[in-house]
Amino acid sequence: MFLSIDTFSDNFGVAIIKDSKVLVVREYLKPKPFSEVLMPEIQDIFNKLKIEPSQLKGVVVNQGLGSNTGLRVGLITAKTLAYSLNINLYYFRTLDVMVYKYRHFCGDVIAVLNIGKSNVAYKINENEPVITSFEEFKNQFEKKENSLIVEKNLNLDWSNCVSLKTSLCVDGGFYALERDLKTDPFLLEPIYHE
Repeated sequence: MFLSIDTFSDNFGVAIIKDSKVLVVREYLKPKPFSEVLMPEIQDIFNKLKIEPSQLKGVVVNQGLGSNTGLRVGLITAKTLAYSLNINLYYFRTLDVMVYKYRHFCGDVIAVLNIGKSNVAYKINENEPVITSFEEFKNQFEKKENSLIVEKNLNLDWSNCVSLKTSLCVDGGFYALERDLKTDPFLLEPIYHE
């Protein structure tokens, strides 16, 4: 059984994954500061499922890109649980999972995040992420054929675009576990954007 945590944006999410199935997922649109919500939500999930933290095999967490405060809360919680329970810590990255979520699309999947100061970070399929100005991104991709753009915090109304409205805790959990993205709790650092 694995706990997956995503606090990269205003969409907070926590999930329990067991044997390739999602037992529970909790998602909220920024109800309070994540520091006040995360541990009570995790404890409530444990109570409702009648499980103990010691039953976890690992914890999965979003490393970023993401907001400074949100990522810190998620990573500190995941790292503390992994270390204190002596279980594996897994990680995923925001843009990777935004692409993964739409991996069955027949064409290019382009994940893009608003990172502030009129800049965006984007990733096409399995390529490395790129940081550029929004204007440059728009000129290159607004009318790109055979592509799906998955955006967060840009509010694009392009015909080839969908907005990410949920957390990445479920898809991120599967992504990290499928790829066995284990890391050392002492070495994992968040990747922030402005």
